[in-house]
Amino acid sequence: MNFGFDDDVFPKRKDLKKKLESEKAFYDDINEQVRQIEIDKIDFTKEDFVPKSEITQKQQVFFWIRVYMKEEMQVEPNTDVIIFWKPTEEKLITKFICYAKKGLDRDLEEQVTNYNDEDDKKVLCLMVGEDRINTNNKDIPFLKTLFKLGRYHQRQIWKREDMVVLDNKEVELPWFDIDF
Repeated sequence: MNFGFDDDVFPKRKDLKKKLESEKAFYDDINEQVRQIEIDKIDFTKEDFVPKSEITQKQQVFFWIRVYMKEEMQVEPNTDVIIFWKPTEEKLITKFICYAKKGLDRDLEEQVTNYNDEDDKKVLCLMVGEDRINTNNKDIPFLKTLFKLGRYHQRQIWKREDMVVLDNKEVELPWFDIDF
């Protein structure tokens, strides 16, 4: 029976055997080389047997902020957007990454039911490093309490007019809601 498969979909048994035999010969050769090492002639007294590890790149974690604008905006990706808290003059510099998408309707199980790839230019998606929020930064004591996933989160009541969102030229952006 063919079951609709071509003959070359699965490797031939003899090809598999050849591959296994060549791998076995390779490992047998390594094993023989290890056996020929004369351990008694190696000086281990000057060796440091402490395990060594090197972090090549620190993992990056980011928090997302959604800013809901009163009107459509034209902002370029990778632009700095500043969130300014007036009462204590705190400044949080974030990056504009993208606009939200229109029509991301979800059902009760959080599955997207109606995806539309068109940008909603009234919703800015900003990004800030988790280290900036979760470290004990004395320059943003209030702003870091607004991040729901942050270490310092607290429920806060604040006036909308106390917070300003600025573009990279420090021009105020007309927003009406923000989600940390």
